[in-house]
Amino acid sequence: MAKINFTNNAGPSTTRKMQSTPAKYRESKGRPNISQSDGIRPAFPLMPFAHLPVSFTDVTTTDAVVIPKGRIVSAITSNGGVDAGGDMDGSVYYGVGKGIMGLMVPANGGAARDVTSPVDAATKEIAANSPIGIVEHDVYQDINGDNLNYDMRNKNWGVLSQQLIKIPAVDTYEFDKFTGEVSGFVPVTATGTEGTQENVAGSVAAETVAFNAAAGSTAAFTPATGYLAGSFDIVSITVDGFIQDATVIANSTMNDTGDIDIVGAEGCSDAAGTTEAICTDADGINGTWAALTGNPVNRTVSATYTYDLDNVGTAAPTAALTGSMGYTECEKKFSFLTYNSEAGEGLAGMPVAPDFYGNFKEGAATKDAQTVGLLMGIDYRFGKDMLDTVQSKWEDDAEFATAGTRTKGIPQFLYDFAYAALNGYVMKKTSTWDAVWPGKDAAVVIKDAVDAGVFGEAWIQVNI
Repeated sequence: MAKINFTNNAGPSTTRKMQSTPAKYRESKGRPNISQSDGIRPAFPLMPFAHLPVSFTDVTTTDAVVIPKGRIVSAITSNGGVDAGGDMDGSVYYGVGKGIMGLMVPANGGAARDVTSPVDAATKEIAANSPIGIVEHDVYQDINGDNLNYDMRNKNWGVLSQQLIKIPAVDTYEFDKFTGEVSGFVPVTATGTEGTQENVAGSVAAETVAFNAAAGSTAAFTPATGYLAGSFDIVSITVDGFIQDATVIANSTMNDTGDIDIVGAEGCSDAAGTTEAICTDADGINGTWAALTGNPVNRTVSATYTYDLDNVGTAAPTAALTGSMGYTECEKKFSFLTYNSEAGEGLAGMPVAPDFYGNFKEGAATKDAQTVGLLMGIDYRFGKDMLDTVQSKWEDDAEFATAGTRTKGIPQFLYDFAYAALNGYVMKKTSTWDAVWPGKDAAVVIKDAVDAGVFGEAWIQVNI
């Protein structure tokens, strides 16, 4: 039998012409389905913006977290989102693999936010943005390039766009009522207008002032430690045991940021010259100092005042906060809803949107670019499911209490959040828990606060 010669180029052709696609099929093969994934967790791979400041350090991995779980986020993409000093001005790509669609940043409610970069200590401005989703997990810092053998590029994050989530919530109005002070969680933005309807337990403070006892003299007054100037109105005052009525106050220079007119403080005289204990406009406003002789130039008096807890302006931040307060302490590690029940917030069906830091706040009544979903409701009725009967290990330091009997039946995540919020308030006062709540274990204080509606769990239907 003759052998076939496979090297003979003179033989049959070794190539075959491919047949052309019939014209009727050409278009359909070039038009695949545009769907990439379901809308609950879009297939949109993200890396964190390398210049985000560190929020806290994971105690297990020792890695730095830059965006806590539950935070509302936006993205920097290849066409911009940061100023020219932020390595992303729209004309350059942002230094990650081409499979990464964008750089994750916290949403800011549509207000540009400056951050201090841990990379070069320079200020980077994250442009005003709109939310694209919620992060399910803590997002760790991108430190690729700082460590030769450390690369987190094998990790990327996605977002939730459709989901029912549960996060801690704080009612700023009830927070202030519980502490008996204003601005414990966030500072007020303006003095309220409720008049005298909110005098609550603990709303009495004492101040010692020195004044010139001549008729018509005034004395400078400074709010007690921990109070925010301009956040409350004085509604009554007692000077050296003599009550000044509201009429005298209305006709005097008396407020929390200026002077107190203490004319007639030593006792007032009526038209007949009789000294009276309670000053009125008729016999005290002109000041006769009936019980005072010699008119010493500088006299010290003890003034006790009652203030109106005016916190109608207490709301989630729309600009950068400064100082150590409940909000700034919680923002480092938790994502949460801030609302003010006095202003009618916190009801079922309330639209929610990101505040300046990407946490949740009341949104616009009509859905807009900032709306991320609806509040289903807030629950502060604990314990549940017999958690308060679970014998958890006793930890003397309440900060590290574990859920069960040690937390009085408060779930762990809510308990930890409440501790951080109240601890921030205590630090704002440069005080201690025992000084603010003498003889009370912190877990008892937290349970009392939850029962009072200060803290709860917000159920939110995310729909972006």
